[in-house]
Amino acid sequence: MFGRKKASQQSTTLLSGPYAGVLPANQVRARLRVAAVTPPGRQLTGDAVLVSGILLGAFQVVLVQVTAALPRASWPEPGQELPAVADPMNPMRFAVLWWSGMRADGASAPSDPAQWNDAGAVGWDGGPGGAHTRAIADWLAANGFTPGDFGPALAVTSPELPALLTAACARYATVIAGHDALALMRTGQPAQGVVAAMTPLPMPVEMLPSPSASMAWLTLDVTPAAGMPYRCTIRFGFRSPERLAAIATVGTSLPLRVDPADRRRVTIDLPALGIVPG
Repeated sequence: MFGRKKASQQSTTLLSGPYAGVLPANQVRARLRVAAVTPPGRQLTGDAVLVSGILLGAFQVVLVQVTAALPRASWPEPGQELPAVADPMNPMRFAVLWWSGMRADGASAPSDPAQWNDAGAVGWDGGPGGAHTRAIADWLAANGFTPGDFGPALAVTSPELPALLTAACARYATVIAGHDALALMRTGQPAQGVVAAMTPLPMPVEMLPSPSASMAWLTLDVTPAAGMPYRCTIRFGFRSPERLAAIATVGTSLPLRVDPADRRRVTIDLPALGIVPG
């Protein structure tokens, strides 16, 4: 879904020259949160970097990929946020502002490097031997993202990515889709739990229901109605800092619901706490 043009067609998607601080009418400011950085999987002449990440702005969040002519010393790091611009009607039309405009000391910055992210030409670049796709799956999972956060578009982006991300997520927490968690609150077996650990997740505000909401991994010591106690980790969302403190403080006892067919599938029984789910 996201690729770059062949060498003979190289061009910048939106910007034809240095960014002067004024956006065209069809562009809005955006941010690219970098998830994976590798050499391209396809041969290019000269220095080039393949960057994939989450494009954030006043539009639906999308997973994108761009190749740029950058020397290795200037490659970004995973987790870094790069300024960008995008067409809000089609965020796939975006461009990273690598270093355009004026520097802090008032001197002119160098022109942005050529970059290629044409979706229709060659599609997703998995990097050398698929290393790029594996790297983005590992980074997304380590930062709490799941396949459900990107919907069906993830498989269109890269057919291999949903399975790789699902497997990577399993190393950190049990992943339960939102609608499945609601069903589990109604049908799961009651259990008791104690919060053993809480790890905040760096979820962008664009992927949360409000600026005060947050997401975290909760490690729970679970005592089922029958059987031995055990420990599991789940991802859970919180509507406010007060909700986070009330539920996720280490040592807090919580009513839980457990899937009898898979005891790793656990959710907090919000109705038992007097909280309306959703």
